[in-house]
Amino acid sequence: MIPLRLIIHNFRAIEFADIDLSAVTLAAIAGRNGAGKSSAFTLGPRFALFGDVIKGISLDDLVRRGAQEMSVEFHFEHQSSVYRVIRTRSTKGKGKSTLELQKQVYGQWESRSAEKIVDTEAVIRNLLNLDDETFTSSSMILQGQANAFTGATAGKRKETLSQILGLNVYEQLQERARQRAALLHIEIEKAKDKLLTLDERLNDWPLKEEELFNAEKQHSIASAQVVSDEAAVKLAEAHIAAFDGKRDRIKQIDLDTATIDEEIVALQKEKTGHLERLERAEKILANETAITEKALELEQIKQQIAALEARKPELDRLERDLSATQLDFYQLKDDSDQLSERITVLQQQLAGRDSLQQQAEVYETEAQQLQTHEEKADKWNLLAAEIASLQSQHQREESRLKLEEQRLADKITTLEQQETHIHDSGCLPTCKFQQAAAVALAELPTLRQQLEELDWSSLVGIMAKIAALEADQANLKYDNAAHRTCKARVDELRQASSQYAQLAGKDELLQQLKQQQAEKSERMDAARQRLNDLQLQTVDLETVLAPLPELSAKAIDLERWARLKDQISAAHESVANASERITAIDKEIVSKQDRKEKLENEKNSLVIETFEYDSLKRELDQLQNVLQDRRRQLAALAEQIGGIKTVLTALEADQQERDRIATELEPKAKRWTRYQTLIKAFGRDGIPALIIENAVPQLERIANEILGQMSKGKHYVRFETQKELKTRAGLSETLDILIGDWTAERPYETYSGGEQLRIDYAIRFALAELLAQRAGSKVEWLTIDEGLGSQDAEHRALVLESIKSVAERFKKVLVITHIEDAQAAFDQIIRFDNNDGSIEVLVA
Repeated sequence: MIPLRLIIHNFRAIEFADIDLSAVTLAAIAGRNGAGKSSAFTLGPRFALFGDVIKGISLDDLVRRGAQEMSVEFHFEHQSSVYRVIRTRSTKGKGKSTLELQKQVYGQWESRSAEKIVDTEAVIRNLLNLDDETFTSSSMILQGQANAFTGATAGKRKETLSQILGLNVYEQLQERARQRAALLHIEIEKAKDKLLTLDERLNDWPLKEEELFNAEKQHSIASAQVVSDEAAVKLAEAHIAAFDGKRDRIKQIDLDTATIDEEIVALQKEKTGHLERLERAEKILANETAITEKALELEQIKQQIAALEARKPELDRLERDLSATQLDFYQLKDDSDQLSERITVLQQQLAGRDSLQQQAEVYETEAQQLQTHEEKADKWNLLAAEIASLQSQHQREESRLKLEEQRLADKITTLEQQETHIHDSGCLPTCKFQQAAAVALAELPTLRQQLEELDWSSLVGIMAKIAALEADQANLKYDNAAHRTCKARVDELRQASSQYAQLAGKDELLQQLKQQQAEKSERMDAARQRLNDLQLQTVDLETVLAPLPELSAKAIDLERWARLKDQISAAHESVANASERITAIDKEIVSKQDRKEKLENEKNSLVIETFEYDSLKRELDQLQNVLQDRRRQLAALAEQIGGIKTVLTALEADQQERDRIATELEPKAKRWTRYQTLIKAFGRDGIPALIIENAVPQLERIANEILGQMSKGKHYVRFETQKELKTRAGLSETLDILIGDWTAERPYETYSGGEQLRIDYAIRFALAELLAQRAGSKVEWLTIDEGLGSQDAEHRALVLESIKSVAERFKKVLVITHIEDAQAAFDQIIRFDNNDGSIEVLVA
């Protein structure tokens, strides 16, 4: 940083000062005490850059007495760019401060300020990479504070050196590393906890897979059993249905044979034993051929049944298609019927359109006439109102005139009576009555004249106006009856006109509905055709499958004949033995027996066929119960399988989550380890310690060069950065200053004031140069405030020479002094002179 210009208004003792430092390199600052030299060159820049820089003094106390507004404007060059800082303070009201940071870009000032003052100050500190304490400790030797560094504690000295070297950035880096390491540690611990939770859940995965395998196996077995049980139930239900019909027939046969049994009971008692054996044998032998044929027929029928059963699914499909097509057809029919109803309504509405049109035209004509009547009626009513008003006015005026005429006539009559009374009374002129009568006589001519001149012309004018208005009414030719008739006609035709207006869009709607009906009809025809096709296919297939029930029943019937085939040989022997014994009896009952035999044959066939009905019924009940149990078991297994699969899906997602977390955990752990390394490296014993170790020799070298020049080589400086611990083995970090001369090394405090000042200057100059060499916060500016008073002439000259030699290492060196011979040692002098209360700054 290089100062270029300083503009001050009402700052401390300075009313106004504009100091141009662009041409200054090494200069003495002279002026009387209290002129504001220190305020301008030490406090002014610090106040502009860093704000509140004097402990115990408020900002309002920095404002010059008698003024309410203060400002300090500081121009400086930094990193090849020009900046200016403007800080103001107003004591008006509650007080107000402002701060502006600007950068010169192509000759124009551009703001680099933040929204708040504190944020702008942070921008300035980041720009310069130093704060007020570091700036003051290294680049300014303030009055009475030359030993600010050497007189500080070892820890404070090391802290100042760290700030000069910019080591505070490592504290920020260490804090950032700690924060990121802490965040990573939290993420890692959360990931570990998550992995433990996932592992606990994933331990159940093999058990769940085994449960799923067993459940699916049981489900497959149960499904097969359900299919088998359903087939068995259907077959048993078919057998039961066939048996129910045959059992009804058996009941009827029993009723028919009961009568025959009563008639032949006597004969049956005789031949019962033989007949039973012969009857069964004859039945078997009578049907021997049929039994053989029917056994063969049974095999053929079974083949036919198998072929027909294979085509039943096709019939089911056709029936479903037929049902869907019927539903579609009926829906289309309903839509078409609704459209037909709407079309009929529209056609009915449109059928009377001609009549409505005529009525609408008449309505328009009548409406126009009604408007004419309304206009005439309005005018008529206005004229009637005027006539009524004039008539009322005429009546009032006529009444007024008549009243006035009556009043005058009555008064004249009264006065005439008084006149007659005077002539007849003979009263003296002095009589009061005579005097009043005389006055009345004098008034009588006037009253008679007023009566004769009474103006009745206003009534004539009013009547003329009334006649004119009545003539205007007559000219209107207004017919009230025609008006009422026309209005009634308009009211009567208004609805027809409205209905006709509504018909405007119904033609298009009718066409749209007809088009929709045509489309519906086409779809209905297509649906009807498909329905017919499906019905024909269904009928054909039903015709093909029609014999199936009969064949099934016949197959059941033929099963009996197949079983009788094995009994034929025994039947031959039974017939031979019993025939002779029952021949005579058979002749007597032959007519009845033939009838009964036919019935018995049919009954016996049915009995044989229904012999297994009860057992089959019990078997059906058992099958249905078993089927119901199996279905419940199957549903329970399906529900169990669904639950297990849901759990397995969740476990699979947990496994993916675990793999992802485990994959992310290793890089995070590596990053955490690296951050731990950075925390240690950025710590006090890490990189900052190495930088200080490397900077201390350079600081010693620069300080010894300057101190040797000021003391003629008598003194030297040495810094110790470590010392042994007293309580335990090891070393501690420190920054001790040891001063050596021709005798030995001694502490700084053992030297005289003049020697201490030279030591202070040497170290402070070295710190300033170290700061000037620092990248990012390079301050090429050194200010010395009244530091020569304690030196004798010889050492003062040495110090001045040292300052001049140090000046070569800085762009600007400013020395504030009131010693004239010291001022004479500088080629450039900045003088502060008071003129009428203001300060004139002269740069020579």
